[in-house]
Amino acid sequence: MIPQDEQDRGSFRTTGRKSSATVFVSALSALSLAVAGCGSPDTVTARCVDKDRRSDGSYRVVDEDRCDDDSSSSSGGARTGGYFFYYGGTAGSGRVSGGTTTRPSDARVVTESGRVIQRGGMGGRGGSGS
Repeated sequence: MIPQDEQDRGSFRTTGRKSSATVFVSALSALSLAVAGCGSPDTVTARCVDKDRRSDGSYRVVDEDRCDDDSSSSSGGARTGGYFFYYGGTAGSGRVSGGTTTRPSDARVVTESGRVIQRGGMGGRGGSGS
């Protein structure tokens, strides 16, 4: 019969090996996620709104076909046509607020229908050239 303390040492060694493998796999997974995260820019939703800001600070969301990406200003300056993209914020009941009229330069910008306006991230094209 094997004494109890020798049985414990044997199981400890086996557990130690599994633990080392688990730590290695976990560390490798974490590193992979970190590297993948570096290349993934934040995604910001662009909504087409009319130019008239409401008294509560919100804008009325309109059909995105009314917004021409080239007429939107990336700096929040002059706009044409009475409609422009509003970036981010919270939408509800046909209105949006809490975002910005300035296109973020470091984000992937996508309309509600899924059309990509800007790819974003490092090396991404920022703005429409205005």
